[in-house]
Amino acid sequence: MKAIAISVAMFMLLDSSVLAINLWISHELDETSVEINLAGRQRMLSQRMTKAALQTLSAEDGTRLAAAEVELFEAARLFDETLQGFGDGGEVTAGNGRRVQVTPIDDPVAIELLAQARTLWRPIMATVRVLGLEAAPAPRQRIAQELGAHEAELLDLMNRLTSRIEAVSLERTQALRAVQMGAFSLALLNFALVIVLLLARYRAADRRGQQLEGMIDQIAAGVCLLDNDEQIVAANPAAMRILGRGIDTLRGHRVTTFLDADEGVWRGERPDGGDFHVALSHGEIGTDEGKVRVVTLLDISERVDAESRLRQLALHDALTGLPNRRMLDDRLTIALAQAQRGYHKVGVAMVDLDGFKPINDTYGHATGDCVLQAVAQRLAACARAGDTVARLGGDEFVCVFSTLHDREELDTLGRRMLEALAQPLLQGALRIPMSASIGLALSPDDGSDTAGLLKAADSAMYAAKHAGGRRLAHADRGAAPGRSGN
Repeated sequence: MKAIAISVAMFMLLDSSVLAINLWISHELDETSVEINLAGRQRMLSQRMTKAALQTLSAEDGTRLAAAEVELFEAARLFDETLQGFGDGGEVTAGNGRRVQVTPIDDPVAIELLAQARTLWRPIMATVRVLGLEAAPAPRQRIAQELGAHEAELLDLMNRLTSRIEAVSLERTQALRAVQMGAFSLALLNFALVIVLLLARYRAADRRGQQLEGMIDQIAAGVCLLDNDEQIVAANPAAMRILGRGIDTLRGHRVTTFLDADEGVWRGERPDGGDFHVALSHGEIGTDEGKVRVVTLLDISERVDAESRLRQLALHDALTGLPNRRMLDDRLTIALAQAQRGYHKVGVAMVDLDGFKPINDTYGHATGDCVLQAVAQRLAACARAGDTVARLGGDEFVCVFSTLHDREELDTLGRRMLEALAQPLLQGALRIPMSASIGLALSPDDGSDTAGLLKAADSAMYAAKHAGGRRLAHADRGAAPGRSGN
């Protein structure tokens, strides 16, 4: 009896260890998702700073100059704060405005990338501080020159830093999984010993053996006993809870009847509609009456959900759910390669909202977020099957039209977006006016690679913006007003 008690205690200890490792993995993934989100935001902030710096040079009046400087100072503050957080740890302002705790980066490769970024950034931030003190033309010109000279390098470093954080997270998660599966395997071996000992006690109808069966029923891991046809003959409460079915429903079926293979793990759906993911482990237990087959189920739903959130954050914008810059680059690269093989063209539309900052200042950031979400929905409605709508950050969006015949087709799509974004947004009792400046570029005329095509569309967008906004511009032409604006 003592051997049974020790075996059960060992199994429960190992089972608890597996659950603790699950929580550890979830915590690691949640922490990493914050770091990835912040690193991705750095790319957007560097673009915002360059844009604001150029606007300080071209502002036509004091009001626009002041607005551009406020935008520059805020983006620079967030960029600087995040770099310091990655290097030294501490609180950082997240994209939703909340303060989040960041731990210092400890990976050598990421540390080196961060050091390079801080070296580039230090003189730029110093000039921003001088501008805050002097408000003179010379610092504005220096900031615009330095950001223009180093923006591409900063973007590259932030892209590499984001990729490295993801890679380190994957390595750590895989190591934790190895420990997790090791503990799970040991737990299974202990459980096999428990079953062997309990079967002997059950045959003697020992009351204490029945008490031990109750202890096993409290184990969090699901356990199913199978017959020679691998059909379920018995299951503990954890297995019934995980599968969402009682023993009468489970009995006579294989475990895999209720599961489908899903990227290396097993996915199931409960009768109430809830889905779950499990890791399965098969084993056999020798008894006096022959071998008993056992399947254990480890609920890994939280881990799978956390990994899914991590992938979502790595490739999508958190506010709108649209693809981010990283996925945009991949989609555009693929579209250009397919265009070369299929002898068609790829169009890019760079979309920038007009007067978005006053909306934030007047109605608040919550309303500003609603505006950005509405823009995402309207652009997605204008896109065709196979097109990509992405958010670069701030109020900048990009649309990739993967199969076009000519520039006129791109112009038609651009005007469709311009008209969709010219409709006011009704938010409760508020009627918020909206408009956008759109730059259009077409491959291979305006660029044959991802960077060239995006740069051409961006330049065209600035031409539309400087011509008064509420219009579109082609990379090979001037700005043309839309039917909705002047």
